[in-house]
Amino acid sequence: MRSGPVDNLTEALSALSAEELRMFVCDALERLDDVPRADLEDLLVQRAARSASGWKPAAPPAAFVEEAKAFAVTARLAGQAEPFEVDGFLRRAVTASLAGDHSSARVVFEAVLEPIGNGDIFLGQGEMVDEMLSVDLHECLRRFAAAVYMTAPLTDRPQALIDAIASLDGISYLNDPIEEIAAALGGDVPELDAFLPLWISRLEGDATPHSEWESDRDRWLRTAVGRRDGIAGLARMARTTRRPEAARAWCDALVAKGEWSEALVAYEECAALVEHDYTRGAFLDGAALATQVLGRKDLAKKLEAAWLGAPSLLRLVRWLVGGEASTATVRKRAAAALNASPTKAPRIIGFLDLLAGRVGAAAQLLSQAPGLGWSRGEHPGHVLFPAFAWLLGGAPAGSVRADLSLALHAPPRGELHFAGAPDDTDSRFAPKLPSPAPVDVLQRADVMHRLAREDRKVMLDAMKAAATRRADGVLAEKRRGHYGHAARLVACCMELEDGSGKAQGPSSWAEALRARTSRFPAFQEALRAAFARARRGV
Repeated sequence: MRSGPVDNLTEALSALSAEELRMFVCDALERLDDVPRADLEDLLVQRAARSASGWKPAAPPAAFVEEAKAFAVTARLAGQAEPFEVDGFLRRAVTASLAGDHSSARVVFEAVLEPIGNGDIFLGQGEMVDEMLSVDLHECLRRFAAAVYMTAPLTDRPQALIDAIASLDGISYLNDPIEEIAAALGGDVPELDAFLPLWISRLEGDATPHSEWESDRDRWLRTAVGRRDGIAGLARMARTTRRPEAARAWCDALVAKGEWSEALVAYEECAALVEHDYTRGAFLDGAALATQVLGRKDLAKKLEAAWLGAPSLLRLVRWLVGGEASTATVRKRAAAALNASPTKAPRIIGFLDLLAGRVGAAAQLLSQAPGLGWSRGEHPGHVLFPAFAWLLGGAPAGSVRADLSLALHAPPRGELHFAGAPDDTDSRFAPKLPSPAPVDVLQRADVMHRLAREDRKVMLDAMKAAATRRADGVLAEKRRGHYGHAARLVACCMELEDGSGKAQGPSSWAEALRARTSRFPAFQEALRAAFARARRGV
């Protein structure tokens, strides 16, 4: 247990002088076991080497290179090695890199890591090498790449770098070698202007122009072109490859610079470039976001284009209430969406039916929905069931229907959507599109006050049918993990049957269902718990 609030830690650190803080760190290191101590020492040395002081650690004695090579030969012959010995050599190689002795670092990384990556030296791991080593393997690979870059002749450097990274493919992963090398070297990469054309030319030889998705080298090529040619180069890559990653990089670069007018054009062009709805939708969302940031009056049209181009419940609710739409506008848009819906997903069609006042059609979709498959994106259960429950009796705290209505009171999820912020910014402060919850749309459309008396019975009957199908479905397949959900659906119907919001006891319908499923003791227990909660309302 902490002795006080987290703020105490910040205040305590601020209260220490530099000398007192040094003494504390040394004392803390003495109290740690070997592995956490080694991790902390690694971080401390690396942080100090990156500091503005200009400090660098002393390079290890040159003899350690021959020791590492001899160790690797012996370990390869034996087929195994002790992890703590490997840790020791790799840590000294990292220290050599930090000290600027890239030649020694390269030789040691190559001698020790390559046979481990190739499976010639076994460390006792079950799956991944980092299970056995305490050293940061990503830092090792990053510094190996930097050592190769710094020691290879310029003309040979691209191939040497590719070979080095490929040799350690099973150990760690570099998203962008140049960025990783820059991090290892403290920010500046020597001879970068001369290296980039050679690097790009070499990677172009491995490009996969007919593939929809980027390989590692395709990504390296894209980032290198962007580094050399800027936004114009990223635009060219997007248009040439038509890949979602390249298109996203182009748009993100414009957003990062705050060029929202250009970003709007780019998003719409990229939406036409990519092939699939789920990637197209991200760029249509981006176009709507740019329109929102620019304060243009055609935001509703952009939101509608996103819904039509890549239909999802989230895009639908954004459009329905977009631009502070009035009640009449929401109803009009819902009717228009029904008449020309780009999807036949029951989840979306049922929700639109409800907004348009077609309660019977929505109820039919729910009552006929399969008992299994509630987790699928098209299933209407998680939208229509809580929507009916909310319309019939709200979602008071402590009730069963309050639990079931969580999906109704939160923005729709389960789909890929544009996050609204470039990767290198804090998304908390980046502009975003609104994400209304389905209940917000139901309220804006004033659905509750337009219900007829007969609609209430239709909805409750549909809920009972859906609960029955759900129970039968999970019991038929012995889906024990879903027994509780099915029981809560039944209990929710009980809460609403007498109009009080609290069930006085199982209704004849619920009692019949319980009797019919009596041979399933686990389900009976779930029913008892759900019924008890429905009676208490807690």
